[in-house]
Amino acid sequence: MAGFNLQQQSTKAVILLAMMSVAALCILSYFPFLNTLEHFVQDGFVKQRALNQDASEDIVVIDIDDTSINALAELIGKWPWPRSVHAELLEYLLAHKPKAVVFDILFSEPDIYRPDADQYFSEVIASSQHVYLAMTSQTSLNMQAAPLLMSYPAILALDKTSSARTDARAFFLLPNAVSKEAWRLGSIEFHPDSDGVGRRYPVVHDFDGWLLHSLPARVAKDLGYRLPDSAYLILDWKSELSIPHQRFSYAEILSQARAEGQMIPEAFFKDKIIVIGTTALGLHDLRATPINEFFPGVFILTTALDNLISGESLQYIDTVWALVIGILSMLLISFISIWRGLGVGILIAFCTAALLLAIAWRLALSGVLLAILANVISLVFFMVSAILFLYLSHRKKLNATVDIFSRFMDPMVVRELINQESSEDLLSSKSVEVTMLFSDIRNFTSISEQRTPGEMVNLLNHYLDRQVKTLFQYHATLDKFIGDAVMAFWGAPLAHEEHPIYAINAALDMIDNLEAFKREYGYKEFDIGIGIHTGDAVVGMVGAQQRYDYTAIGDTVNLASRIEGLTKNCAQILVSETTMKVAKDHFKFIPRGEFQVKGRNESVKVYEPIRK
Repeated sequence: MAGFNLQQQSTKAVILLAMMSVAALCILSYFPFLNTLEHFVQDGFVKQRALNQDASEDIVVIDIDDTSINALAELIGKWPWPRSVHAELLEYLLAHKPKAVVFDILFSEPDIYRPDADQYFSEVIASSQHVYLAMTSQTSLNMQAAPLLMSYPAILALDKTSSARTDARAFFLLPNAVSKEAWRLGSIEFHPDSDGVGRRYPVVHDFDGWLLHSLPARVAKDLGYRLPDSAYLILDWKSELSIPHQRFSYAEILSQARAEGQMIPEAFFKDKIIVIGTTALGLHDLRATPINEFFPGVFILTTALDNLISGESLQYIDTVWALVIGILSMLLISFISIWRGLGVGILIAFCTAALLLAIAWRLALSGVLLAILANVISLVFFMVSAILFLYLSHRKKLNATVDIFSRFMDPMVVRELINQESSEDLLSSKSVEVTMLFSDIRNFTSISEQRTPGEMVNLLNHYLDRQVKTLFQYHATLDKFIGDAVMAFWGAPLAHEEHPIYAINAALDMIDNLEAFKREYGYKEFDIGIGIHTGDAVVGMVGAQQRYDYTAIGDTVNLASRIEGLTKNCAQILVSETTMKVAKDHFKFIPRGEFQVKGRNESVKVYEPIRK
């Protein structure tokens, strides 16, 4: 019955823990801080995937780096340079017939000091259908002052959907330094996630039903590549470095354009997509990404363009599927915990958490992101809670065992014993060799008739208190009080090879206690008999669920009781021959005869022990 109740408690605990873990999973899935941790873990996976990625060789970057700015400062002045410089470079590039030339630079303000330079730049751009310029939107506190979207020129290529609002407004930062007739525009807006790290690049921006393509999407679309249906890309980074695509210094290419050197083959730029941008620290176009905290914006753009051209970007598995996986995992673990025990359930939960992390890792390496951290944390919560439950259950059983044994043994010995063995082993029944001691007050009935019940209880309590202290001093297990009799034994639960010696020493001290007790209280007629026998007995918890005791049963117990009965008119202490043989080197023994006792066919030899 006790085992059944324990199983019931364990089942209830498993169900409760599973419900709490599922609740924790559902809450954690929408907890903002967990999303930050989830991003951190996934960023590690994504960065590992980037180690084995190859960037497209068709995309080339001409970099306005710090070297270029310093090199051209003496020739054309500080940044920003005259647009004629870009026009000169662009003419050179267009002569090599690239697929596209993309400026990741905002030419938003006309050069009032060098209008001819702007005009020259516009003419060069207008000479080709493959030059693309950047634009972006601006936020404002007074959006009512912004132009209506329907008022912008058609060349902006705003797509009006069926849900487009006619009163929609927006501020756009446009390349006003370039003639509108030459515009082929796309937005370069790139917004980080809530934790400040950029992972997504827009395909289209939706302004109240008016759609504007991003610059990479505009280029890919015009080149004939199919755009994804989603509004953004989850960027699939092409290198663990911040410069994934082939890069050339702006100053070096400009030098070659001016026929001052031949570093690059003439046909190198043919059919390439050339992106002109900057990595110079002073121009502040660096963003935080999963790859590193200072990733150049121009290479974020080329990564998005690369993803669109290849048709490969990272994909998220919907959070709902992660919840389904977590709930099914918890149901499986709960079933196993009820079937095979909570300890096995904890092991399965640990293996499941490790497996989910491994699955998330492998999926990420293949380009699919699964938000699994909430599942792992809920499994850890289950494991920690289950371990705590098992610990508290163990402590409860242990404390119950200590309480039980503290009634029979010295509490200090009980603590030492518990540390050596489990409570289940201590309480289980087993056959061991023990030395039994029975002590009984002689003529107790006649003594009690001469005194009141209160006096007898007081007398008995004082006497037994002394004897129990002596028994505990010799590490005895106090079995029970049977009226005025005391039953104790040695050899279980604490094993000791010389337990007969402990028993005899305890008996001799009990006689000394008796004499001191008689002198103190003046009970001259008060006397006891003690019988001791060594043999095998079954020791363990015996009784019903409502009440059970730790006791010894068997022929050894009965014989010790019979030997105690032989002490009358013979000796105060008698031991069996078995006990005598074990302890003969430690005490003197006086033979007191051979007797036939009730319940045994063979006669019993008894001896009186005396200290040497």
